[in-house]
Amino acid sequence: MVEHLKHFYEFDRFRVNIAERLLLRGEEVVPLTPKVFDILLTLIENSGQVVSKDGLMKKVWPDSFVEEGNLTQNISLLRKALGEGHNGHQYIETVARRGYRFVATVREVSSGGNHERERPTSPTVLASPPVMTIEAPARAVQSRVVDDTISGLKRHSRVALVGLLVLLFGAAAIIYFTRPGNPVNVSSSVIESIAVLPFVNEASDTDTAYFSDEITESLINNLSQLPKLRVVPRSLVLTYRGQEPDPRKVARELNVRAVLTGRVHRRGDTLSIQAELIDAANLSQMWGQHYDRRVSDILLVQEDISRDIFENLRLKLSVEEKKQLEAFSLYLKGRNYWNKRTEDGLLQGVEYFRKAIEVDPEYAPAYAGLADCYNMLVVYGINQPKEAFPKAKEAATQALKIDDTLAEARTSLAFIKHRWDWARGDAEKEFQLAIRLKPGYAPAHQWYSSYLVAMGRFEEAIAEAKRAEELEPLSFISNSHLGWILYFAGRYDEAIVHCKRLLDVDPDFFPARRYLGLVYEQKGMYKEAIAEFEKGVKLSHSPLIMSLLGHAYAVSGRKPDAERILAELGQQKTRYVSPYTVATIYAGLNDKDQAFRWLERAFEERDIWIMNLAVDPQFTPLRSDRRFTDLLKRIGLAS
Repeated sequence: MVEHLKHFYEFDRFRVNIAERLLLRGEEVVPLTPKVFDILLTLIENSGQVVSKDGLMKKVWPDSFVEEGNLTQNISLLRKALGEGHNGHQYIETVARRGYRFVATVREVSSGGNHERERPTSPTVLASPPVMTIEAPARAVQSRVVDDTISGLKRHSRVALVGLLVLLFGAAAIIYFTRPGNPVNVSSSVIESIAVLPFVNEASDTDTAYFSDEITESLINNLSQLPKLRVVPRSLVLTYRGQEPDPRKVARELNVRAVLTGRVHRRGDTLSIQAELIDAANLSQMWGQHYDRRVSDILLVQEDISRDIFENLRLKLSVEEKKQLEAFSLYLKGRNYWNKRTEDGLLQGVEYFRKAIEVDPEYAPAYAGLADCYNMLVVYGINQPKEAFPKAKEAATQALKIDDTLAEARTSLAFIKHRWDWARGDAEKEFQLAIRLKPGYAPAHQWYSSYLVAMGRFEEAIAEAKRAEELEPLSFISNSHLGWILYFAGRYDEAIVHCKRLLDVDPDFFPARRYLGLVYEQKGMYKEAIAEFEKGVKLSHSPLIMSLLGHAYAVSGRKPDAERILAELGQQKTRYVSPYTVATIYAGLNDKDQAFRWLERAFEERDIWIMNLAVDPQFTPLRSDRRFTDLLKRIGLAS
């Protein structure tokens, strides 16, 4: 036993006392948590060799299931404690897809320093080290630290006296911070409180300033979903906007253990984001990450940062709480894909929302997200109304059974009542209720504006569309939607400016090309309209955009091209072709009988676009026909 107590490892300026479970830098104690010390010892025992992540986790947490993020975070703490070697290199090397390797030369010292040898380079068996945790009786720890230091005093005179004071202080700090009942326990691996400081805008432009605020608010909302974690409200952290305060000062003022800081820089359509999670108890970096994302991927980066923080907070959650957290994480992924509005994105969204429901069948937001995906699958011509709308309605109804105050579900149901049930009064009530429940939910204002424009209430529609844009000024969906509302209201020049601004940022955002083409067409700028629609078809392969291109060909006198588009739509097998949009091509060709024949089919299929019939300028040539008035009455758009 005596032999073992005098067994050490040395590397560079460091000495590892195995028996005391202490790391010394010179004669200074380097505070380490028990798990971080275990990781260090395991790596040193296998210095020069790659230790797999799985092997490390089994060694350090032999009787527990832990996420890989726990290991990553503890490795980060260890690197922080060790700092850099004399050559500027770190002591621990990450070996991609394999694990970690301790790269410093390690000397093994035993029998009071009488025998010394370097660690071999061949792998060694991972044996459990003697267990004496930092929570051991304070008196024993203090006694051994003092004994070792007094022995050193005989050898080093005044230098050892300084070492004695340092070690006594270190021992006292360990005893104090690990004693139960102290307000801040440095050795505790659990983070129970956090403040998300406003991300710093390094670009000094208003759009990026919004993005900085959006990330901050989103992270606060997302972290608030975590059980056992107190998150400082947004109203309190906003007082730090424009500042770069000391994390320790913030932690004291807000009474939190961890502080999240970040910086945002915009270059064209790319955003560079640096985020850092700091343990204010010992000013150590728990986690840090750099992200480069396109502006259009605002939800993606919010989800990425939220997920990475979740993995590094080390919360001790029950099985039920872990289930809730997993459902929420899947929900965030689903919302991110839904926001892309592409076929792949919407189908991926459906899968993530379904997985969230499988994990937690009582998680209402996942049902609302599922309803929204089915709604958009109809809008973008991926599913027929009769296939997707009943599923959307079932999901929205289930969400409201679980939580009848959920604004997202109210909005989903309002959309369905408007576009599928043709229940105008009920739809408006649902939209208004959703907005009262959550005034800051942009899709409620956006889809309510669509309802209002279909009713011919243009000024109200513009106000709601602008409110959606104000709530999400960097959202391509909300911004382009305002362009669409301005088109119906006849405010063409405003719509052109609006859509061009979006396309300057993301030329591949095809909804903006759709609305810009419609405006050009109404202004008689057929060449420009056709160019926008042709680009839109290449980007989306959407039957909806193809129909708009066919109408533009028709009204510009390019009859053969319009008929070619009709033939291509007739051969479409994989995507739903809206009868309403086919009718627009015949209206452009001035073939009224065919136009009404397709409008009747749209009526029978409850086509999503037929609710716009009363205000759609593409059907102006048909308005004087009594069949048009009769159809409006049957839809409920005229008395």
